[in-house]
Amino acid sequence: MERLTAILEKADELRLKTIKSLVELLTPQQAAEFLVAAAELQFGIRGWGILQDRQRGHN
Repeated sequence: MERLTAILEKADELRLKTIKSLVELLTPQQAAEFLVAAAELQFGIRGWGILQDRQRGHN
């Protein structure tokens, strides 16, 4: 289980590093729009997943 935890932590670090690098390349306006769009996508996917779970009877 510790190896899985370490892998997940490394994946999170890589995602954060990638996003930071991308945002540095963008103008402040573009960075703000990107981060808002990314948040909206994340919330949308999460909401869709919750809906799917409810439809399948998983609370």
